[in-house]
Amino acid sequence: MLMKRWVLMVLFAGWTLIGSAQQADSVQQRIDSLQHALHEMKMNELLLRNALDESGRDAREDSLRKAEQKHRIDSLRQVTPGVPLVIEGDTLLYIYASLGGEDAAHRVESVARKVTQIGKSLKLTTDSMHIFESEYTADVMCGEVVLIRVSDLDGLWNGMSRHELAEQQMRILSVEIEKLHADYGLKAKLTGLGWAVFLIVVQLLLFLLTARFVRYLRRLVIDGLNVKPLVVKGYELMNVHQEKRILLLLTRVLQIFLVVVQLFISLPLLFSIFPETEKFTWNMINYVWSPLRDMVISFVRYFPNIVKIIVIVYVVRWVLKGLHHLSDEISVGHLKIDRFYQDWAEPTYHIIRIFIIAFTVVVIWPLLPGSESGVFKGVSIFVAALFSLGSTTTIGNLISGIIITYMRPFLVGDYVRIGEQEGEVVEKNAFITRLKDIKGNVVTVPNNSILSQQTINFTAAVRDGKGSVVHSVFTFTYHVPRETVEAYLLEGAARTELIEKSPKPFVLYTALEDFYTRYEINGYTKATDKLFMVYSELHKNIVDVFHEHNLDPTSSHFIKVQEVK
Repeated sequence: MLMKRWVLMVLFAGWTLIGSAQQADSVQQRIDSLQHALHEMKMNELLLRNALDESGRDAREDSLRKAEQKHRIDSLRQVTPGVPLVIEGDTLLYIYASLGGEDAAHRVESVARKVTQIGKSLKLTTDSMHIFESEYTADVMCGEVVLIRVSDLDGLWNGMSRHELAEQQMRILSVEIEKLHADYGLKAKLTGLGWAVFLIVVQLLLFLLTARFVRYLRRLVIDGLNVKPLVVKGYELMNVHQEKRILLLLTRVLQIFLVVVQLFISLPLLFSIFPETEKFTWNMINYVWSPLRDMVISFVRYFPNIVKIIVIVYVVRWVLKGLHHLSDEISVGHLKIDRFYQDWAEPTYHIIRIFIIAFTVVVIWPLLPGSESGVFKGVSIFVAALFSLGSTTTIGNLISGIIITYMRPFLVGDYVRIGEQEGEVVEKNAFITRLKDIKGNVVTVPNNSILSQQTINFTAAVRDGKGSVVHSVFTFTYHVPRETVEAYLLEGAARTELIEKSPKPFVLYTALEDFYTRYEINGYTKATDKLFMVYSELHKNIVDVFHEHNLDPTSSHFIKVQEVK
């Protein structure tokens, strides 16, 4: 029993020892497991700390990099204005950065084209707009069409995130598309077409009313208007028929004026209905308004100069009137100046008048609008060149006319011979002199040629008192007594009525030829405007006297020639 107890005790002790050993092993295993887990936790902690350190460093670096980009963009924004997105004259937004190989200008061009195409499409409604977020961009879309892509760099340029910038641009583009659709959409087109038809109908009615009104005025002028002839100081300037023709012409002018005014109002209204033709409307208005505006502005700007020009012209006008009155007084002989002939008065007045007008032009020239412009100067130089190159003969005749005026070789009414031309002076001006010959023809002689030819004034001798001498040459053989020939010649001259009796006619022996004597009968006449009649009458009377006395006025030389035949 005791043995059994000891055996049991030993077994129990052994079992206990075995259990203690196993328990100890289990504890050790647990300790080892815990130590391993702790080691792993420490490793994970180290890894986490390392990861956190790297993440914080990246975040700090990214933050520093973004701050540096923002600072650089802020600096660039001051010198880079960006490319504006302009649609229908409105600036909607600015794009600064490039994206996907497209620079800012091409991005703006693409956005403008898409927005304009969608806004002007002939649809009753437009597609809704939304933002599609991708990995690198936020796309502003209208239906399936991408209007604009917004990157992070775009956000930095605008000082906000790309999503915020995309929302802002979506609102702006949405408003612009709705505005374009309201102006260019199908509804707007139909409304504009209705207004256009209405305006055209109204304008046609106005044309009909204007035509009826003008026809009423014309019937009133023709049938019902009591018109009297226009008489001024007893002279009828216009009769009733002429006045009515002028009034009818004025009705036509009134009709044209009313039609032009109506078109000037209706056409701009018609073109302004549709946005596509609205610019043409303003251009058409500017074509008329701009010249009128420029004229008004120029008039206001040059009004002081206009007042100066008016004063100068008014003073010069009265000075010329005074000189003209003085010239008239000298011409009629009321005012006499020593050694100043009456016929000098009018040409002298014209010469002084030319110089005064030229001086006035020189004074007024700088006061004219645009006188300092290159075009004005070019035109003046061109005119001066034409005048100097094309008026050499004219200037020569003018100077010759002035010289002739003050040399006084003849006056109007004198009978003169200029070169081979002979006749009465009927006109003398600054450039030409006109003669009326014995056949009634009017011969024009340039003043420049008068100075280079011999001029004989037959009337000047009449003004001196005796008159002009007419003469004719006759020849007789030596066997005819000199006294006989002289008596017959004097008798023929005495029979001529237009030859003065005092001083008496006289005979000159001008030559003693080989076979005959040359006689010249001379007589004074004051009928210088009828010299051809004086010569004709003198020759006729002398021939009659010779025939009455059976005397043939033929030279021996001539007789000898007849005898040879």
